[in-house]
Amino acid sequence: MLQIALINMPFADWNRPSFALGQLSTLVKREFDGRARARVCYLNQDMAEFFGTRLYESLSVSHDHVDTGIGDWLFRHIAFPGAPDTAAEYFQRYYRGARWEDFRARILKARDGLLSFCEELIDRYRLDEADVVGFSSMFAQHVPSMALARLIKERSPRTLVVLGGANCEAPMGAVVAEHVPAVDFVFSGPALNTFGEFVRCVLDGDPERADTIPGILSSRNCRNPRFRAAIGAERHIDDFFLPDYGGFFGALDDHAELRRTGTSEPILFFETSRGCWWGQRSHCTFCGLNGESMAFRAMAPDLAVEQFKWLFDFAPQYTSFFCTDNVMPRNYPREVFPRLDPPPGTEIFYEVKLPLSRQDLRAMTDAGVTVVQPGIEALASSTLKLMGKGTTAFQNLQFLKNCAEFGIRPEWNLLIGFPGEDPAVYRKYVDELRDFVHLIPPHGVYMVRFDRFSPYFKRSEEYGLSLEPVDYYALTYPFDEAALADLAYFFADQNLAAYMLDAVEWHDQLSRLVAEWRAAWDGESGAELRLLTDDDGGFVVRDSRSGVLRVHPVDPATARLLRRLSSPAKPGQLARDWPEGPDDLRERLAGLAEQRFLFTENGRVLSLVLTEADDGSEEPPDEGSAESGARRLLPLLSEASR
Repeated sequence: MLQIALINMPFADWNRPSFALGQLSTLVKREFDGRARARVCYLNQDMAEFFGTRLYESLSVSHDHVDTGIGDWLFRHIAFPGAPDTAAEYFQRYYRGARWEDFRARILKARDGLLSFCEELIDRYRLDEADVVGFSSMFAQHVPSMALARLIKERSPRTLVVLGGANCEAPMGAVVAEHVPAVDFVFSGPALNTFGEFVRCVLDGDPERADTIPGILSSRNCRNPRFRAAIGAERHIDDFFLPDYGGFFGALDDHAELRRTGTSEPILFFETSRGCWWGQRSHCTFCGLNGESMAFRAMAPDLAVEQFKWLFDFAPQYTSFFCTDNVMPRNYPREVFPRLDPPPGTEIFYEVKLPLSRQDLRAMTDAGVTVVQPGIEALASSTLKLMGKGTTAFQNLQFLKNCAEFGIRPEWNLLIGFPGEDPAVYRKYVDELRDFVHLIPPHGVYMVRFDRFSPYFKRSEEYGLSLEPVDYYALTYPFDEAALADLAYFFADQNLAAYMLDAVEWHDQLSRLVAEWRAAWDGESGAELRLLTDDDGGFVVRDSRSGVLRVHPVDPATARLLRRLSSPAKPGQLARDWPEGPDDLRERLAGLAEQRFLFTENGRVLSLVLTEADDGSEEPPDEGSAESGARRLLPLLSEASR
């Protein structure tokens, strides 16, 4: 019986299973039952206890730490014991000053104990007794995986060590195969097919035969261009594997302290599509998530329904489910979600592409899709155009307004620093962000990154970029510049360009405004800007965005205008149909603008006030939409009309 240990290393979130390793475990059972046995070991949970839950959570998810590469750097001395210590240089580049003094001390103390703890984990999980040890590497799991691979190989040279995951797609995986002798095979791209082929080679007593399989790299074939650039053949999306989460549930039981001291509840991963249907049409300039596999493939609705039913069977113990898709399939609100009967408390996460119709939003929330990543990223149409998003600021604000009605929590960031971004956008943000505090805020303001596989990376010269790996790669990996260039996923522009200086100049001020926005939203009642019907049948706008509630009586005509402006319009077009005449319209618009009830861009106006819908029809089309035929969003319902 071939013994396979599949390892989930730090700094994967402790509260989420590895979808990839869970699928591989199912694959082994389905195709090699009786000949091979796989178990998934959640060493990331042991490491979370080692570091302390709160520190571990911060290291794994906080932008303060993810963007410094500290998770990989921490394991450098174990993965590459002959390399010089770069601590002084690393902390000079990152975490400088008194603000980080305690953090530096905690990190160095933890680093001192990592080697012995890794040795202890090898004993605890009997990893040196396994025939094959496999690591899945995404984000800051790369060097931790290499470190444990070296220790296992030292104890058991016969054990085959393999590495795959997002960090290994060509050409990144070839660097590992060439420079990390403790790793015997590297899987580039999808591995459900190639891992099965590899296991057959091992069972046949001929593991080196895997060198002939595109998508599998070793020190013997990694310099061959045919294999260096290859990715594994993909399994059809409908030939899906329900992942084996038994190891995850067992680990949670064994690490009860994490649930007691952590800030997160367990979440289960699932998949319903691969690639990106929007990216096929217009690849967002900064996005590198799909690697070389942009083509969109969605699971058949019947199979998706079957998978959701499987997920719902984990309730009531587990009710949070996270979809790994880069974008929600467009047909699911019509063909999948209406067929679901989610248990009470179900919370499903999806990445979505705006705009979304009210019918879609209702179908989503009825099915439990209440947390989304909508790809807002900017509240300026000019910046969205630079990104290739195919959306406008009006659509983003409409969506944020709709989230209040449908009980949807959007997860989004405000990104700045796009090449060619007009600094006038930042001035407009400073003037307007306080107007939005009744809407769900972004997590923060962040500089855009330049990721491998993105248009910014692939066409860097076209954008005037001179990209090099971000600084922490050279401080973490003892490789030459050519190897680092092929290994890195995150890059920085070496030019001191105007777009960069502008973003740096405005970043702190914008961050303070977003912090104020979050504070206004996080209050007990939250900020409010809403049109309501009073007890006498008249209309009022309740506005507490300043922190003090102000109630503005409005007449029926102004209420009608606010409802109409739930969809953007040009004043000139409104004037042609305004019963009270153009002068009256101008006066009302001026009054609403004075109260900061309106968002204006490129000659069009949108009401920021949450309003009741005046009928059940779809909104007039947004003339600036980049998607012809896209369905529009409607105004919100008032509290009185629910």
